[in-house]
Amino acid sequence: MNALVSVVIPVYNGAEYLEATVNTILAQDYDNVEILLINDGSKDNSEQLINTLVENNSSIKGFHKQNGGVAAARNYGIERASGEFVAFCDQDDFWLPTKLSKQVPLFENPKVGLVYCGAIADYAHLNKQDKPDFERKYRGDVFDKLIQVNMFTCCTAIARKSLLQETQAFDDERSLMGVDDWLAWLKLSLVCELDFVPEHLAIHVFHGDNYSSNEEKMHAAELVCLDKIQPMAEKYNKSVDWNEIKQNLHVRYANTYIYNGMFNLAGDTLLEASKLKNNSKLSVKGRLFKTVPNFIWRFMQQIKRKL
Repeated sequence: MNALVSVVIPVYNGAEYLEATVNTILAQDYDNVEILLINDGSKDNSEQLINTLVENNSSIKGFHKQNGGVAAARNYGIERASGEFVAFCDQDDFWLPTKLSKQVPLFENPKVGLVYCGAIADYAHLNKQDKPDFERKYRGDVFDKLIQVNMFTCCTAIARKSLLQETQAFDDERSLMGVDDWLAWLKLSLVCELDFVPEHLAIHVFHGDNYSSNEEKMHAAELVCLDKIQPMAEKYNKSVDWNEIKQNLHVRYANTYIYNGMFNLAGDTLLEASKLKNNSKLSVKGRLFKTVPNFIWRFMQQIKRKL
């Protein structure tokens, strides 16, 4: 299979990283590729850089639009993509050279609408990397698994353009920012199978200022995502316990808030979680975080970390 793959890269004030990202895509050993750079109203010199990249390589196309958010930029790119398949990469992520050549052949199965892979997590601000395992990666009909938590990052995904358009995969509502890709994958999982390559073929970079680092906003966005996908899932006769899913989501973020020393917020979140499935343990834990002074929790946390 040597079908054209269109790589959509939203760009917002991304001049610092963009050229390095593009170079990793140009270095693919899969040669039937076009790159669409969507300048989403950048205020730095991204426009000039994009124009230069376009001039220097015929496989790169540049577009400039008013700011509408990353999902709107992805939709803009999908509509202008010429490829049968659309791959996604952010302006500061990287691909390894064999990514496309290992993923594209999986589309020979006509039931597969999206293929993903593993990604190395690069914490640039901490100067360390992590390679997540593949224990919670699934193929086939994955909706029931994917609704629990987003299994993969956007820079690893390739999907059939026809299905992206059919499902109107990316929702550009601002309240979804940070999880618009999760909603897109959930929509796709309702109409097709997913597959994956169990290798780390991309590098997802965290700078410390990524939107996904803002836990409170991501928490709220994930709840919006669940509210949006629920009626769609019910239309496709997907039966899941929505209160349990939301409760687990609250608990996951509460644990993050605790780790970050945000004890009052953790208490509020646990109390909210307890209401969804009438969980007395979560209710008691939530009240404790609300009533015990923060300095005591901080002291206990310091002792625990030293041990």
